[in-house]
Amino acid sequence: PVLVTGAGRGIGKRLAMGFANNGARVGLLARSKPELDLCQLEIEHAGGNALRIRADVSDYEQVSAAVERMRVQFGSPVQVLVCAAAIQGPIGPFVDTTPKMWNETIHTNLLGVMNVCRAVLPGMIQRRKGKIIVLTSGAGSQARPNLAIYAATKAAVVSFVESVADEVRDHNVQINCMAPGATYTSMTDEVLRAGEVA
Repeated sequence: PVLVTGAGRGIGKRLAMGFANNGARVGLLARSKPELDLCQLEIEHAGGNALRIRADVSDYEQVSAAVERMRVQFGSPVQVLVCAAAIQGPIGPFVDTTPKMWNETIHTNLLGVMNVCRAVLPGMIQRRKGKIIVLTSGAGSQARPNLAIYAATKAAVVSFVESVADEVRDHNVQINCMAPGATYTSMTDEVLRAGEVA
């Protein structure tokens, strides 16, 4: 089974649909029930097999329960994890933002990745088998004025993934980042709406 976070829309949804189209049983994890329902419907209409799981990646207990639900439903544990859940966060000069605005971005983009990885890695290490793909962006390696919080979370994710990759390498578990490049998603709409400030 493949677990995809952020599977309700954007790149996460497209990757979930791609795995399903290629015969994988896919767990769709996201916060939005309507988006999850639509993604599952599209996958099943195309002949695929998907389980929708409404959960927030920033809540470890919800994530852990989701991983267990997938194991029970599909009869086997998560073999591939795709971490696509992310939010844009505040757009504009850092000095115009507030800690409350940063917290949601950090909790979703960084702690969310940590939570899901922590939930699946012990089983992967025990079975000596597993793949994790974490979506990042160019913001993880270069300055992004007016998107400083988003850029900081992506840079932190890259460092986290590289560090954990070294820890699990000898257990035949691979964890890598993937920067898909410029892609039109709801985040693109947020940047366009922000206008010149972005």
